[in-house]
Amino acid sequence: MVWEQSSKAIVMLNKVIEKKKLKCHQYWPKKKKDNDKFVWNDVGLSVEFVSKINHGFYALSVLKLNDLDSGESREIYHFHYTDWPDFGVPKTPTPFLRFLRDVRRSGSLDPSHGPIVIHCSAGIGRSGTFCLIDTCLIKMNTPEGLNYVHIRTLLAEMRKCRLGLVQAPEQLRFVYQSVIEALDSNWEAENEDNLPSLDGSLLNNISGSDCESSDSELSSEAPPLPPPRMESLRQQDENDYDDEESLVSESDSDENGLNPPPLPPPRDLDLSKSNDRMDTTNTKDERNKNKIEEEAEKIKIMADKLKIMKRKQIEQEKWEQIKRSWFYPLRNIGIGILALSGGVMIVAYLMNYKK
Repeated sequence: MVWEQSSKAIVMLNKVIEKKKLKCHQYWPKKKKDNDKFVWNDVGLSVEFVSKINHGFYALSVLKLNDLDSGESREIYHFHYTDWPDFGVPKTPTPFLRFLRDVRRSGSLDPSHGPIVIHCSAGIGRSGTFCLIDTCLIKMNTPEGLNYVHIRTLLAEMRKCRLGLVQAPEQLRFVYQSVIEALDSNWEAENEDNLPSLDGSLLNNISGSDCESSDSELSSEAPPLPPPRMESLRQQDENDYDDEESLVSESDSDENGLNPPPLPPPRDLDLSKSNDRMDTTNTKDERNKNKIEEEAEKIKIMADKLKIMKRKQIEQEKWEQIKRSWFYPLRNIGIGILALSGGVMIVAYLMNYKK
């Protein structure tokens, strides 16, 4: 797939072994040594190790992909994030944003290359979180995104392409946290000194002099957990959006004894386009509901007709049985009467003849 799509990079978000279970096969060579070349004769490709840089929370490897038939070679990047537990999230968004920045700076996402390959163990939890955060940050760079980005709506659209993206509530919460930190920090800075610290102090510290505005103070707090998964698949009206902003997980409150504050409102919120989308969605839902009701009514009418036809058939069969039960006795009686009449006529004829 990497060769066919001309991909420049592979983003791996899981470890090979997690919780003593094999989550992924070792499909790339880890070190340059003897027998370090992986060969797949069935697809005519081989992979060689070139170099590796360990950044602590992720490792960047350069691999050489060779076509065994043509001899053509390509170098690809392998970004391996090693600090992301299964069904969980990183401790803070800062390392993840640094990781996303390095993936972008590598040029792997340039249009001149094919799409990058992103995977974890199941391919929907951590992979979906990565894709959703990147999509939100891209849309925020557009004129429309500066006014309004609805994360749950984007997730519902993405789930039309791959069902179940973003598995756990904590992962959706991490998306909100990452977007908030990206808005409040210079996370794409070229100079390392201008980047936020990796301890996630941006989300935890609100006492700095640059955090005086109410919007910044709200955004530095952790957002609430997302709504239940099935509800997140539905695109609801504006009231549902307001409900989503104030949701608090009961289980999380019981465990920690604290209720997370609601997510801050989007900056310069413009709901006109959102209302149009919601109206269109509601109209489609009404049409689908009417169509389902019409289909159910047709099925009910057809079932009633079948019941009537079955009842008539049973009545017809009973009548046929009654006719058959009377036919043979009546036939025999008729034959007997004809025979008796014939015999009487013959006797009467013979008596008249003798006279």
